[in-house]
Amino acid sequence: MANFVECITDPSRAGELWCGEGTVAVFAARPQGDVEGSVALLDLGASDAALRFVAVLDCAEDELLVPLLREAADAVRQAGGTALRWITEEETSPSKAAVELGAMESGEVYRWWRRDLPAGVPVGDAAVRRLPVEEGREEVAFRIGADEAWYDVELTDTRARLVHNREADSTADALTAVTAGALHALDTDHPGLRSAEVNASPDDEELHAALQRLGFTPTTERAVEYTLPLA
Repeated sequence: MANFVECITDPSRAGELWCGEGTVAVFAARPQGDVEGSVALLDLGASDAALRFVAVLDCAEDELLVPLLREAADAVRQAGGTALRWITEEETSPSKAAVELGAMESGEVYRWWRRDLPAGVPVGDAAVRRLPVEEGREEVAFRIGADEAWYDVELTDTRARLVHNREADSTADALTAVTAGALHALDTDHPGLRSAEVNASPDDEELHAALQRLGFTPTTERAVEYTLPLA
């Protein structure tokens, strides 16, 4: 084991690093004594050994990620898993950690689309409104949308990130209205922002159409799933 990686299997010791009932271990990086990054290992209970385990990363530095993921992979191997999967945000080129570990890209999960602000979008559908945010989501400034689709809006410096979610199929027209409502709220309530970004999965044609109507263009920044096969 890398001398700065600690394996924690007691939820009370892991604290907020423990991701819920599916967590079986947390690997914490302590190069200087304090936790500088972690990987939570989740057992999804899948019958397919290649789909059973996933890692939740809380670390961006490759020099920490590599030993953390190696330790997580060893734990998966010992538990009978044949692969370890994780999702990470990156530019178009593969991450250094994935290359060093020999992981394969499983597929794009979503890509960020961007447009400049202010948007100058007029008020639209009356069904688009502010919605309550779940307790404990301190990173979310506000939620806006309709019953079937919404954005959790995160504000960072001069940029707004609109994290998309919906519970049912929706049309491009409906998603245009929801997105326009979010842009209008940013223009009205948060002047000074320079850009807005929306995450969209690669096969979400309805959302792509809505974003294009409102002047968004895809960026090189995306979330990718990697799979590390285990011998």
